Amino acid sequence: MTSDPRHRAPARLAALAACALGAACGGGPSAPPPSMPNGEFVAFGSDFQGFVDWPSIALTFPSVAGSPHAAGARTVFINHEPPPDATAFPVGTILVKRTEADGQLLARVKRGGNYNASGAVGWEWFELVLSTDGKVAIKWRGFGPPLGEAYGGDPTAGCNGCHKLAIDNDYVLTPGLTLASPDGGGVPPAGDVDAGAETGGDDAATD
Repeated sequence: MTSDPRHRAPARLAALAACALGAACGGGPSAPPPSMPNGEFVAFGSDFQGFVDWPSIALTFPSVAGSPHAAGARTVFINHEPPPDATAFPVGTILVKRTEADGQLLARVKRGGNYNASGAVGWEWFELVLSTDGKVAIKWRGFGPPLGEAYGGDPTAGCNGCHKLAIDNDYVLTPGLTLASPDGGGVPPAGDVDAGAETGGDDAATD
């Protein structure tokens, strides 16, 4: 997937491009789920069911020194795409990342409010598991992995450190899920150490 770095492409274009490249794409929900009375969206296991039918983006990911991410192909699923002119992902947005080599499922939910105020503001992190009957369950949730939980083989790795670098893109680093620029300039978000690997370039920016 290539794009002019001077412009931010709407997420729906990324999904269409993924379909054209043979990635698994489904209809998925088209509207965000309702939020709680306080304006936050608190996700439960039921909100992740059927994620494999959501619009998706297929990525490749070679091993990168110092990265907490496992190497290999992965697929990122999104439950609903933001409007083309959105400068932030709507509350209720759910992203699920599946590492194809081992089937690990990591997710993030735009919970909103002032949740995770010192990290990727508004986002809650998850690891999911599939039961033998195909149901999705939540393994852990919160500001990041719990103590002792290895992420990409690194028990000290978290989520907020890298994603805070993408504050201009609402803390999302996945190629193709790029928001409109608040100032109309379309400057791409800062990336992390994983970047060039997933996009096939030399610069950083992903997941």
